[in-house]
Amino acid sequence: MATIIVALSLTTSFRRKLATVLPKVYKWSWKVILATGGNEKLHPVLVLFLINLVSVSLKVVSMTGTNATSVFVDMLNDVGDIVGLGLLLLGLSYERKKRSIYYPFGGRRAVYIFTLLSIMIFSGLIFTVAIFKVVAVISEAMLINVKTYSLYTFSLAFLINAIGFAVVYWFMISGRKDPTLSGSIIDSASDVSGSAVALTTLITRNPMLDALGSLVISGVILISAITLGYRYFQVLIGRAPPKEVLKKVIDKILEFKEIRDVNVFNATMVTEDEFMLILEVEVDKDMEVEDAEKLSTRIEEEIRKLEPRFKHIVIEFVGERAGPKTYREILKQFDSSEQ
Repeated sequence: MATIIVALSLTTSFRRKLATVLPKVYKWSWKVILATGGNEKLHPVLVLFLINLVSVSLKVVSMTGTNATSVFVDMLNDVGDIVGLGLLLLGLSYERKKRSIYYPFGGRRAVYIFTLLSIMIFSGLIFTVAIFKVVAVISEAMLINVKTYSLYTFSLAFLINAIGFAVVYWFMISGRKDPTLSGSIIDSASDVSGSAVALTTLITRNPMLDALGSLVISGVILISAITLGYRYFQVLIGRAPPKEVLKKVIDKILEFKEIRDVNVFNATMVTEDEFMLILEVEVDKDMEVEDAEKLSTRIEEEIRKLEPRFKHIVIEFVGERAGPKTYREILKQFDSSEQ
């Protein structure tokens, strides 16, 4: 199957299909921009999506003037990014779904689900196609032919990829907290590194460098997919926030003189910037309901001061019990467990 796809990708008909499809994708992207205008969270992903559209268009043009495998593999990398970013845009638009009885946390996890779908469906396929192509080139040991316009268009695509990386990096250092940016920065870094390898091949016209560069780009595609996939999988299965955060929170809870013990301390990530905490704490059996409500409010305020990402905090109060203190066992779990 992969061999057939590689063969088709080098034919004129395949390029004609791309020329037909790309304008439609451009139109769709602008519709998304207009439909989501003013949604600040979508902006970085939309910018990167459009940058990748321009980049892949230039790389397709560059492919018509060279037989360098690294250019083909790098173009596949951009195609995979476009698909992934497109699904991410769909996830972000679904994220705007309001909270309801059926969706208590809204649609925020849609981002992770759509990204995982992209990784599962496309990254493995693109990696397989790239490896088949590299093996075919190594066995043939062909010379690298490069036309002038191919080098120029690919150089422009490389520059555009670098601009995309700079844009996403700027959004990150500007203090914007958005889980999509962490995945976007990995995609952008892989684009820049892959394009740099392919551009070096075009300049040197070295067949060995072309083969090795293609393998490197294929490896970058696979590593990026595994890294993002593992990260998002951890969120979807409800992994706890970092251990350092949890230790600070339980230490803060134990500072309250009214708290005798902590029986239940369950924390989970709804998303990478939205945590949930469920507590069962022991207090004096004679504590009034009004005092318990005030204590609950104080605990929530202190936890959110310590870590604002705890958006959901549930506290249950029970009377003090005899026996060993449970919180010591919880602290031991923090010390013995690995993140």
